[in-house]
Amino acid sequence: MVPARVTKLLVLSSLLIAAGVEGSRCSSGQVECKTGGRCININYVCSSGNQCSDGSDEDPSICKFWKHTQQYCSSGNVYCNSGCYSFENACNRMSECPVDSRICQIIKQRKLALPPKSMNMTSELVTLFATAVNSTLQNKKRNCPLLYTYVGDRCLSLFSAAKVSWPEARQFCRSIYGDLLKLDDLADLGHLLQYMRASMLTSDYWIGGRFDLDTNAWSWTVDDSTMPLGSPFWAERHISTCTPRPPPHTDPFSDPPAALPGATCYEYTQAPENRQEGWCSALTYKHFYYISDESCQEAKSPLCMLEVDMEENKPEGEPTVSP
Repeated sequence: MVPARVTKLLVLSSLLIAAGVEGSRCSSGQVECKTGGRCININYVCSSGNQCSDGSDEDPSICKFWKHTQQYCSSGNVYCNSGCYSFENACNRMSECPVDSRICQIIKQRKLALPPKSMNMTSELVTLFATAVNSTLQNKKRNCPLLYTYVGDRCLSLFSAAKVSWPEARQFCRSIYGDLLKLDDLADLGHLLQYMRASMLTSDYWIGGRFDLDTNAWSWTVDDSTMPLGSPFWAERHISTCTPRPPPHTDPFSDPPAALPGATCYEYTQAPENRQEGWCSALTYKHFYYISDESCQEAKSPLCMLEVDMEENKPEGEPTVSP
């Protein structure tokens, strides 16, 4: 039986709302003080010297996770993949670099204000969620453990309550005995789209694909296999200029091919438009839940798949059903 306080927290988590934060007009490499409108160099944040009249650049609630140096890097840089990167560049490589997502949110909005409160994926709450899943894994009366539901022939968790970066979303999925979703074939996508439509969902979700610098390709994190490109998986995007359409992009190891001579001009293109570091895959309401490439530091909900074999946990004689 699930502990009462776990059930209570599960219910409360569904009520979490993230408020927006207005951005700053500071230039690249700068961040605005919390009040007063002054822009300071990012390297001065948490440097033991007050550059902001309100002291926001030395705010203890920010400095506790703001790290200036890691290993051999100079002030304001992050050590990643045998090199030193500015915070801004490291945030564009969040799937590989150990930079706190709260730093990236501050840099993105260019203002010294903590990001909107959302579910903390390293908190006691995650431990309680993991306990809740584990306590129901062997429950023969359930198709899937708590937090998961059958979609097609798999147990999935569309955790809309949390809005986090891609690395944090993966961390959460792994803490509840899963991983970010991998789509094995068109049937998986079809079952999922049917379920999302029936559930009238409008949240945006991270899934387990990203541009992998090691393989130099779009890959699934769960097994490092390459992702399929093109239709019917990837979303279409409207562009402001008319561009000749190239042949289908099917090779995840290369940039989109060039258009053939005399190709017809269109005002639409298909994601992913280019291969670039710091981009992860998502299913967004804007793109009708087809795959799109998004900045890994953006806040979206985890879409987890259970990594435990549920065939052993399924009630005897009960078939696998689609939503």
